[in-house]
Amino acid sequence: MYKNQFGQNFLKNRLFLKEISDNLSIKEDDIIVEIGGGHGELTQFLLKAKKLIVYEIDKSLANFLKEKFYGFPHIEIINENFLNADLQKFNHQYKLVGNIPYNITGLIFRKVLTLENFPRVFVLTLQKEVGEKILKQNSFLSFWLKIWGKLEKIDFVKNKYFTPRPKVDSIILKIDFYQKPLIDDPEKFVRFLKQIFRQPKKMLKNNINLPKEFNHLANLRPHQLSLENILALYYHNF
Repeated sequence: MYKNQFGQNFLKNRLFLKEISDNLSIKEDDIIVEIGGGHGELTQFLLKAKKLIVYEIDKSLANFLKEKFYGFPHIEIINENFLNADLQKFNHQYKLVGNIPYNITGLIFRKVLTLENFPRVFVLTLQKEVGEKILKQNSFLSFWLKIWGKLEKIDFVKNKYFTPRPKVDSIILKIDFYQKPLIDDPEKFVRFLKQIFRQPKKMLKNNINLPKEFNHLANLRPHQLSLENILALYYHNF
């Protein structure tokens, strides 16, 4: 019997799995990369792609997937941590999908959101609270994501549709990536955002030195800024 040693929660509901697949808009010439294949719950809906690469960190599950999809030569099952994947080789011509482990959401974003690695589309399932903050609040993470592409909520998923059942509900998000990010040097932009959000509950004037033309923003807190405000400040400073 399979032991869930990595703390994964597997989405079992076929309607949600198909919804995730549909939002990838898979074409016959697509390359799809899946984060965590599990028992093939989602993998079975991705078979239309030209090439399907599945990263599964658990050896027993990887072997299970290799047996399950033995008759599909266009599927590659890799028993490896996705965080070690070579994404640069796809030259941005791939689509990414996965049910993201809650404890490494930030690490996965750091892996994907680089000039070398970003995909065409990313459809992901993650903790509802984190997803809602990204969508509804002007946070560090939301500003960071918005320079890469357009964000969209696809659906909410109750915890009862996962096995084993997690304590929290989930959300399915879609990121449609721009051909290139809005900022030429995203790493420099990240450092700038860290300055802005150094003390997120304090007014902006306490976090950075504001030029006089931005005095109208001085008493705002970081979450009260718009993306246009952030970009204007960034370009003035860099």
